[in-house]
Amino acid sequence: MSPSLIKYVLIAALRDRLVLALFLVLVVGTSLSVFLGSSAIIEQDIFAVVFIAGSLRIAAVLGLCLFVIFFVRKSYDSKDVEFLLSRPIGRISFVLSYSMAFNIIAIMLSLAVLALVCGMNYLRQDFGGAWVWGLSLTVESIIMVNTAFFFALYMSSASNAAMALSAFYILARMMGQILGIIESKLVESHVALDMMMNLVSILIPRLDLMAQNNWLIYGYSSDLFAIYFIIGQCLVFYFLIINAVLLDFIRRQF
Repeated sequence: MSPSLIKYVLIAALRDRLVLALFLVLVVGTSLSVFLGSSAIIEQDIFAVVFIAGSLRIAAVLGLCLFVIFFVRKSYDSKDVEFLLSRPIGRISFVLSYSMAFNIIAIMLSLAVLALVCGMNYLRQDFGGAWVWGLSLTVESIIMVNTAFFFALYMSSASNAAMALSAFYILARMMGQILGIIESKLVESHVALDMMMNLVSILIPRLDLMAQNNWLIYGYSSDLFAIYFIIGQCLVFYFLIINAVLLDFIRRQF
C-alpha cells in the first residue's frame, strides 16, 4: 500500500462536504433522539438509545457509501485515476490504498457513532454490550464501503452504482426475515427458490445480525460466538470483495 495515496484520499474526504454533512447528521440525530425520548411515556432513556442507534447506523453506512461512490466516479471523470496510475503506483497498490483509506474513514465514523451511543447509555449508567455493538457497526461499515468501492469501479454511472448498492444493503438487512419465511413454511414452498435463497444467504453478508439494539439494552452475555461471527464475516467478505475489485480493475483498459 502507498501511504501517500492513503493520505490523498483522507485529505479529499476532509475537504468533501458529504463527510462534514455526516457529522452534522450525527449531531441532529442525537438531538432528535433526546427529544423523542423525552416524549415517551415510559422507558424514555431506552427509547432514546434505540432510536439513536438505529437511525445513526443507517445514516452513517449509507452516507459513507455515497461518499465512496461519488468520490471514485469523480476520480474517473476528472482523470485522476489515470494520472495516479501514470506514477510509480501499481494497480494492486492503488486498490489496496484506496480500500485502506475508506476503511479508516469507516472506523472513524463508527467510533463517532459509538461515542454518541455510549453517551446516551451513560445517562442510564449501563454501557452493556455497547462495545460489541460498536464492533459490529465497524465491521458493517467496512464491508459496505468496500462493496461501494466495487460497484463504483464496475459501473460507469454513480446513480446506477448507488441503486445497486442500496439493493444489496436492503437484501443483506432482510436476509434473516427471508430465511425465516422459508423455514416457517407460511407460504407455498418452491424447492428451486428455497435453494437459491439459501445459496444467496451464503454469499451475502448477514447484516441483520450486526449492531443489534438488544445488546445496548440488555447487555452482552459472555458467549463469544457473536464476536467470532462478526470478525469472521469481516475477514471473509473483505477478502471476497477486494479480490473482486482487483479482478475487475487489473483487467480494465485505460
